[in-house]
Amino acid sequence: MRRYKSLMSNSETYNWIPQECPICEVPPTTLLGKRGGSAHRAGLGVECIVWRCDQCGLIFPNPMPVPVNGLEQHYSVDPMEYFEHHHVDEKDTAGKGLVTQAECLIGYKGRLLDIGAGRGELLRAARLAGWEAVGIELSPTFAEYAARHSGAEVLRKPLEDCGFAPRSFDAVLLSAVLEHLYNPNEVISEIARIIRPGGALFLHVPNEAGLYFRLGNLYEGLRGRDWVVNLAPTFPPFHVFGFTPPALRALLSKHRFEVRNWSVYPGESLVPPHGGLMGRLEQHAARLVTAVSKIGELGTYIETWAIKV
Repeated sequence: MRRYKSLMSNSETYNWIPQECPICEVPPTTLLGKRGGSAHRAGLGVECIVWRCDQCGLIFPNPMPVPVNGLEQHYSVDPMEYFEHHHVDEKDTAGKGLVTQAECLIGYKGRLLDIGAGRGELLRAARLAGWEAVGIELSPTFAEYAARHSGAEVLRKPLEDCGFAPRSFDAVLLSAVLEHLYNPNEVISEIARIIRPGGALFLHVPNEAGLYFRLGNLYEGLRGRDWVVNLAPTFPPFHVFGFTPPALRALLSKHRFEVRNWSVYPGESLVPPHGGLMGRLEQHAARLVTAVSKIGELGTYIETWAIKV
């Protein structure tokens, strides 16, 4: 973590690009606050200004900090370091569950694309289950590990540069990926082109309108800070777009995907260990919020399967 703090502490390591809502294609209308650098309790990253689109609810920085040296500036690290809180066995098990769900939705095992393959657990599960699996992973260190772990082909270029034929995949998965991408609208558009009608798309993203984020922002305001807890554009895990249930539904509908399975759930507390009495109080409060957020669509994460129509 100290490596990231020293590397990302200079605003000159980013290009600051004016950002519209990629779903509604209009400028954001509601200023939420600051995030990163002096607006982070540990001083991580570079300060950004976070906004919300009031048409769909999408949350993002404006201007958008885009790494000067490309994505390697964020992700050229050992995958075991970046995924230190992700246990390989648990991810393998989760991968098996996802490919089983895909088969249940479309009725057969076909060709599967995993975008943002990470360490390759999902690719490995798909191949073992009898799918033809292909991965995309832009981090060279992650991609090398994923190819070894899964035995699948792992491409190291953006989806839109891969040149896949139209309707050439039966299932596409973006698990904990879409929030990292600088062009989510273009990516979902390309998926709509390469997936077969009736094919299944899986998405997993944080719910930036969840109770954790709402009360976190309220807490910062009560302390007299113009900070927010949404996103992490310039420090791990480098989330640059914050999806809400209306925003994700709007993006899927825009590209003719029909939601079939939809789940908003709490997950685990997002507050990392932090010293002192205040840090311990914050952790206990976060655990309480996580427990309460089982109600309605107040959970911290969204999972959905959608079918191309």
